[in-house]
Amino acid sequence: MNKLTIILTLFALTISVNGQYSIPTKKKIPESVKIMTVFIGSIVLDAVGDALYDEGKATNNNNKIVYGHVFSAASTGLLLASPFILNIDKKKWPVYFAGYIGFRIALFDPIYNVTRNLPVDYIGSTSYWDKGLQGFNPPAGLQMFGRAVIFTFAITLTINEL
Repeated sequence: MNKLTIILTLFALTISVNGQYSIPTKKKIPESVKIMTVFIGSIVLDAVGDALYDEGKATNNNNKIVYGHVFSAASTGLLLASPFILNIDKKKWPVYFAGYIGFRIALFDPIYNVTRNLPVDYIGSTSYWDKGLQGFNPPAGLQMFGRAVIFTFAITLTINEL
């Protein structure tokens, strides 16, 4: 009888304690933060991959070429995995596209240049994008200011619309 009383008392206390304690719920990561993380991550990986690949070709360094391919593949893999990471609203595809393009304009060239040990504001001479920028020939400060404005626009668009 004594053991039964102890077991029932412990059982009652357990129920009482469980009723007072609630398991905290995980805070969900906002969708706009996930979108920005995927977009920026993909762009950074692609810029580093392109820079390593180009530097390897210029110096005949096969290791940099291989690492360049690995980073570029990781960039593509991240974008291919995005439907499993993000809750994509197909009706808002122009907003996704505009946000991605904004992040790419703002981030790709500076990250590429830093990876290749070039000045941050360096403008190349091979791609159509570089040739277009050379046509404007913006001073370094104005070029970086423009990238900052576009980056701010991309963040604002992603947070407010997605």
